[in-house]
Amino acid sequence: MAITATQQRPQKITPFPPDFVEGVCNVIAQTDFPGLAGPEIDALLQMVRVPEREPAGNKRESLYITLYNVQVRQQAGNIVGAFIAKALSPGRYAAQPSRFNDLRDQLNEFLVFYGYSISDAGKLVTGKKAFSISEGAALAGRFQTELKRRGCHSELLRYCAEELISRSLFHAMSEASKSIPTRVRGITGLAGDGAALYDGVFGTNRAHPSWSINAHESDSEVSEHRGFKNLLIGIHGHFRNPRAHSSRITFDEELIDFYDAFSLFSYTHRRLDSMKRLTPRGDN
Repeated sequence: MAITATQQRPQKITPFPPDFVEGVCNVIAQTDFPGLAGPEIDALLQMVRVPEREPAGNKRESLYITLYNVQVRQQAGNIVGAFIAKALSPGRYAAQPSRFNDLRDQLNEFLVFYGYSISDAGKLVTGKKAFSISEGAALAGRFQTELKRRGCHSELLRYCAEELISRSLFHAMSEASKSIPTRVRGITGLAGDGAALYDGVFGTNRAHPSWSINAHESDSEVSEHRGFKNLLIGIHGHFRNPRAHSSRITFDEELIDFYDAFSLFSYTHRRLDSMKRLTPRGDN
């Protein structure tokens, strides 16, 4: 069946307000990573049939003036939506997936206040609108999204939900490290904390363990068990104690360290999933 000219004409989108267009351009054309460089922006504009950028003080202003003026002339927001779709096309970032994720996350943090978001396919889609900073953080869910993508254990998300919403890396790391001894106490019913707790649960050179993450029969299993216990003690000393005696003001967290720490904590919780009570020696 032949497609008529009327069928080919896209439906007009209501023009976006100036602050919306400006905010989108501020993210996409930012100077630092993951912002797009001038040549990248120019190539994208040509893809949506805009021959060149209008002159301005910097590329953010130039892109904003260009897109907004085209929108005014067309009396439709299609040009803005089309540019976003081209700029956020996942295929552009096949070799730089982190760039796509960062750009999308930053846009979503802004768009949520207008009732929009960027989908996994890089499209501008409608969604729930935020009316406060905390609500916007919860809806955008930047940290939760990345942690889930990395396979973060559900126990960590449960313990740190409020801290992740408020984006406090310091407090999220602190609560995440606390989740491990809390989980061990919940599984075993024993009290205590740190090395004293782990000695009572996983044993010592003199005391047989009452719980183990494996069958604890072969030399390899015994070695793995002892290594895991040492890992728990190390997490307690390296992550838990320093933050228990420091303040957020004097203890900054790097984002890359935050994600790596949560990967370690997730691994720990996955091993705790397999904890089993051992039969005491001498029992039949």
